[in-house]
Amino acid sequence: MVLKVRRRSWRILIVTLSLMTMGFLCILNLLAHELNFSEKTAKKQNENRFVLQDPELYIAQGIRKPQAAVDKSDHDNMNLEYGSHRKFVFTSHNNIPENEDLDIGADDSDEEYSNGGGKGEEEGDDGDDDDIDDTVDEWKGDNLDIHSQSKVQKVFEPYDFQNMSKLIFAKPPLRFQEVPNGKQMAEEKVMAQAGVREFSPKLAVSEGIFWSPYVEKMVPKGFSDEEVFNYMASIQSLEVHSVEPASWNKCGRPKNAYIVLRDKRVVCARYRDSDVRFILGEALSFYLSRLLGLDNVPAVVLSTTSAGQWSAQNLKTLDWNKDKLVALIQWIPNMDSFSSYVKIPERILKAYESGKPILGVHLKNATLQEITELQQWGTLFLFDYLTGNYDRVASMQDAAYEEKKPSIITEKIRNLFKSTKTNKLWLIDNESGLLDAYDLIYNEESGGARFLTFHKQMLQTMCVFQKSTVTAIQRLLQEENPHVSLFNYGMAHDPVLKKVLPNYNVKLIRRWFHQRLAEVYKWINQCAS
Repeated sequence: MVLKVRRRSWRILIVTLSLMTMGFLCILNLLAHELNFSEKTAKKQNENRFVLQDPELYIAQGIRKPQAAVDKSDHDNMNLEYGSHRKFVFTSHNNIPENEDLDIGADDSDEEYSNGGGKGEEEGDDGDDDDIDDTVDEWKGDNLDIHSQSKVQKVFEPYDFQNMSKLIFAKPPLRFQEVPNGKQMAEEKVMAQAGVREFSPKLAVSEGIFWSPYVEKMVPKGFSDEEVFNYMASIQSLEVHSVEPASWNKCGRPKNAYIVLRDKRVVCARYRDSDVRFILGEALSFYLSRLLGLDNVPAVVLSTTSAGQWSAQNLKTLDWNKDKLVALIQWIPNMDSFSSYVKIPERILKAYESGKPILGVHLKNATLQEITELQQWGTLFLFDYLTGNYDRVASMQDAAYEEKKPSIITEKIRNLFKSTKTNKLWLIDNESGLLDAYDLIYNEESGGARFLTFHKQMLQTMCVFQKSTVTAIQRLLQEENPHVSLFNYGMAHDPVLKKVLPNYNVKLIRRWFHQRLAEVYKWINQCAS
């Protein structure tokens, strides 16, 4: 009897030890699997992280370094670890100043420059062609002769900014069926709500400072590059069927015109007589918007009043002269009523007044409509900063300053309209961008240096950005001469621009465009840090 009890005890002990051993092995196996999974996940996340480079990397050798990029601080080699709530890796913080304010004052260099006169000049003055011979030589020095680079066979693709100044640019194939006769180009897309999960403010921001893919999906869409450039190619030589003087809700200022083309499509014609800089500013601002990935700036096609497409029209009824440059601007429907007027959102006004930017953590109680509006406004501020546009939000700031009436900034914003169908914001009338704007801001005689402050104040209201736009800015800054990339991009799509632009004085763009890119990028770095 005692022997049987001992045998049973040994069996129980052996079974128990066996079960414990198996359990221990299972636990080890689970731990090993979890460790391996964590390493793979971390590696994958690390590979997918967006990297903001040191702004100093984008100050090309041989180019004057913007003050914003050479200020030093004690942030050397500071990295944000992956465990932080933000997911950025900085190669260095050598160029992020201790003072958060951007040093974007005008350069005090004694270098001379001109581009057709300051703001006191009358519109009829033909001062735009000064120093044309010098400009052509400078143009060639900037490697803008794309024909001399015919050995390079690479074709430009959107967001492909590698060695852009040495690329051969090619238009996308024209597909007339995408622009049916007698119809406008299809209006911007209304975002379908089917299958979209319910919005939560937690879905608004990703990686600390970017609008999430969810938000990007919910913002109303404009037109793709292919749609826009096919549309432009189809109207470049299309006969004008009728012309009508402009009005307040049809193409704006006097001497502009409301144009109906042969196939019944409608465009606005911008006429500025001898002030070529306004026409070129409209076109170059549009092409910059495309390089940045924006889809809410109307397309621009250049024409001359002596071109064959105008032959059936009596242009004297419009008080137009022969052989003058005209910009044909895409007509955007559903923006011709008072309900299309736009005011600055309340959250941005508070950030503007307090000097404290909107961060992702401030959007806990925001609605989806507020979020999609803020996304569009933030991109607008980046775009207007780069172009220097003084005739949109900055004009409201200027009026508030001059009249000592801060409430002006809360009124309807100039040259900004909202589609009554989709709520998409459209940035219209960009003629002041890049050329006339830079002349106003950086020419001491024009007295427009205060616009440096206006643009900076609006730029610094937002610390959440569209990721594709930040990527585009980063890639443009990798170019030694980003203005060359912009010019080549435009000339590749518009034969009239290709003919006119090389003969125009672009000293101010060559000198300041790179710096304004660097200043925007510096602000993005400050937001991330």
